[in-house]
Amino acid sequence: MALDYPITRSFPGKWFSLAAYIGAFIVLVFLTTVNVALTGYDTITVFQSDYNVTQTHWYQHYIPSLVPKAGTLCDSRVFNLGDTFTTNYTLFRYTVSSVVNANAGDSGISYKGRTLEHCDITSLYVHGDVNAFTLDYTAVVTCRSEAYEFSARTDFSLSSLAGKYNQLLGVERSLKNREEGVFNKTRDSRGVVLDAVASLSSRDVAARIFTLAQATNGSALSVISLRADFPFCPAALGPVAGCAVRVPQFNISSSFVSYSNLTFQQYFANEPLTDSNQPVITNTTYGVLANVIQTMYASVRVDLGNPSKNNFLLNPAAVPATIAATFPAIPGVYDTSDEYANLVGTSVNPDFNITGLLPLTTTGAAQLDVVYLCRFQQRKAPAQAFIAVLVATLSMFGSGWAAFLVLAAKIVKKRNGGANRCGEHTTELSHEKVAFIDR
Repeated sequence: MALDYPITRSFPGKWFSLAAYIGAFIVLVFLTTVNVALTGYDTITVFQSDYNVTQTHWYQHYIPSLVPKAGTLCDSRVFNLGDTFTTNYTLFRYTVSSVVNANAGDSGISYKGRTLEHCDITSLYVHGDVNAFTLDYTAVVTCRSEAYEFSARTDFSLSSLAGKYNQLLGVERSLKNREEGVFNKTRDSRGVVLDAVASLSSRDVAARIFTLAQATNGSALSVISLRADFPFCPAALGPVAGCAVRVPQFNISSSFVSYSNLTFQQYFANEPLTDSNQPVITNTTYGVLANVIQTMYASVRVDLGNPSKNNFLLNPAAVPATIAATFPAIPGVYDTSDEYANLVGTSVNPDFNITGLLPLTTTGAAQLDVVYLCRFQQRKAPAQAFIAVLVATLSMFGSGWAAFLVLAAKIVKKRNGGANRCGEHTTELSHEKVAFIDR
């Protein structure tokens, strides 16, 4: 079988070829630009603290469709039961304790940088052991939104024992910065103030109970344990919501006390009153315990970035209505709140000097302080980029150029039926052929 080849003719038209070459050059430049964007970069993984981070490149001004949208470069962070986290205020460390409505699998919480405006402290557990010289606290924070619902707990202790670590998470940095003269009032004052009010309110509880023990014979408190519940009042309700402006309310739903004579009493608010179910938090201890409950409530809400006006740490004018200045007088028993005196400035405890640090400020609803795995574009090495762009551009241009020629030929044939066809054969010999035969 013999090989053959197509017969070709030039396209008609004086300017067709010039226009085709100019158009091909423009297309070639465009394809080169596109392929620099598509093949001239490698995808790398980087760590970022902002889920909505974006990346800007020069070619995005010419190809807007390649501009990444916020939240498309990073993977969400998934929290499971038992995982820990902090907010961007970094005052407490939380542990996921329950998941009611998961949005990642059966029991996971997928977090994509949303603010915690739907979160609030809902319960506080207080356990004091006179013999251990320690007050233990557990605060439960609940988050409820359309996307998820879960609870997290933060645990901390305040003790007189030298061998027990007491500092809150965000306190050590604040105290160190204060000592080194690099104190940032907006940021670091939160840790200093929270350490002071938590310590002062806890000391008030200890002083009240110890002096009560000295004033009684054989019936001194040795253990006091309670749970206080709060109405759900997240920042999403707004600054004028009733629960955000009136004095914070709480309900002691359960309590337990034991005495040095080995007797004990307990109370459950949801059960009927009986001889064995009577309130055990009496007037002698209620005021000092209410102070510590209000203090921990206000502290956790600062860590959540809740700007409610009834938080006495954000609005010192709320101190008199929230914190008791004195407790019921009993001869020989501690009855003046050191916390209140330091908050209003009538006295200054040199160990917990908060002069000039109130009111605290919040910079908006808190976010979880997490690190995300993100995909960024990084320019290839020059030689690699050149080869990648060259191969991609030539393959795309070659295919397009061939398609253009086929289409143009079809158009010409349609308009001129004799195009690209040999002329009719004739029996007349040309002068050149006659001369050749004669020789």
